[in-house]
Amino acid sequence: MRPIKLLFAILTVIGFTGCQTGPEKGEITKIDASNIENYCLLHDVTVSDDGLLLKNPASSMTSQFNVRNFELTVKLKTTAGAEGLLIFAATNAASTADGYEVRINNSDYRTGNLQKTGSLSRVRNNFVRTAVDDQWFTLGVTVEANHIKVVVNDKTISEYDEPTNVIRASDISGRILTQGRVVIRRSNGDGEILVQEITIKPLDDLPGVQTGLAAADSLTKVVDLLNEQEFPLIDFHTHLKGGLTMDQAVKHAQLIGCNYGVAANCGLKFPVTNDSTLNAYYNNISKEPVFKAMQCEGREWVTLFSPKAIAQFDYIFTDAMTWTDLKGRRMRLWIPEETFVDDEQKFMDMLVGKIESELSQEPVDIHANPTYLPAKLAPDYDRLWTPERMDRVIKVLKDYDVALEINARFKIPSIAFIQRARAAGVKFSLGTNNGSNNDLGRLEYCLKAIKEAGLTKTDMFIPRPANDKKVIKSGLPAKITG
Repeated sequence: MRPIKLLFAILTVIGFTGCQTGPEKGEITKIDASNIENYCLLHDVTVSDDGLLLKNPASSMTSQFNVRNFELTVKLKTTAGAEGLLIFAATNAASTADGYEVRINNSDYRTGNLQKTGSLSRVRNNFVRTAVDDQWFTLGVTVEANHIKVVVNDKTISEYDEPTNVIRASDISGRILTQGRVVIRRSNGDGEILVQEITIKPLDDLPGVQTGLAAADSLTKVVDLLNEQEFPLIDFHTHLKGGLTMDQAVKHAQLIGCNYGVAANCGLKFPVTNDSTLNAYYNNISKEPVFKAMQCEGREWVTLFSPKAIAQFDYIFTDAMTWTDLKGRRMRLWIPEETFVDDEQKFMDMLVGKIESELSQEPVDIHANPTYLPAKLAPDYDRLWTPERMDRVIKVLKDYDVALEINARFKIPSIAFIQRARAAGVKFSLGTNNGSNNDLGRLEYCLKAIKEAGLTKTDMFIPRPANDKKVIKSGLPAKITG
């Protein structure tokens, strides 16, 4: 081993004055431990036959050459807790406001920075784990004119078209595409990052690329601001149904600037009905850059699946749209002929009681489609959802640490309900509950609710880490809850 340590001030002066000879346009150059000193300035990096070890908080490696358009791939490995940044378009190594940042962070959810590997930080954030510690993975970045694409293990994680005359917050004012350096830097003091090799191919200058990403409008500006604030803009409630494919869903999320959680419908008379079909579903989507979820349908679901099979998923959610009334009638509230409202007040009290029973006994993370009323009662939503009924639901959400979904499809709960829940300390999730491939939308009602209720990133639900899953800690109820 040969440790190489340069003072950061010297790196800044030498590394960012003049243009060093570097890779030729159109040619792929491989950089590793054998030739790293020809291309990069190293600060607190250990070079060995195993690769380039960034062990300490100040460890960094900076290209001696400038590049504007390029294809870059880094093969690397992290150990527990390690976080770092791949920076490009950097013109000043000492400035945290300079250059685009791609996150390197393979920690479990609710651990370390919420942004995970592949996140184009504060521009198009990614909160989905795309790689794991102690395993080699590849992180790729392509820049062509105004288009940026970030790839992890051959899966596109982030895409972004930089608009003309882009405006950033003052603390990231330099996050603009330009001729600049490439930097790999530690961003915390835990664990280690080992870089095995870097390949780079500089590209010819190109005119603006038209990629089909969402054109700037008032909604795009809202999304951009939320990304800049590191708000976890995640649609936790999407389905592959009505012809929607995983590739289409992922692309749509990238176009509108959010992340997706994709859920299987799991329960009696639904597509997934036992551990065998549940495991098959999980295995089919396990490598996709989305959160993996179960929508637990009806109350019978607790008798159909094992805790071990359920715990594979990032989170599980349910709603109060399927239950059995006091006369023994199993109701599905979205189907008029299967919904019985003999007395509206008694129905409402029964509905609230079912919600309390479900959320206090079933080990779910999110209460979806909340406050949904059948078509017969929906016009009287504000009258029927009295403050007393709201408070009963809010209490059980808070007591059992269940997030309240803000549902874009049904535009529920009401803003008043959301404000009341926030005041009580309830966490929130966003969800679409799409029915096909043409009604995904852009989380319009959710964005409205975020603004009007004053929600911040600390109000939002993030999945539990693997060792803290509710179903593992508390198990399943011995019988159906309603």
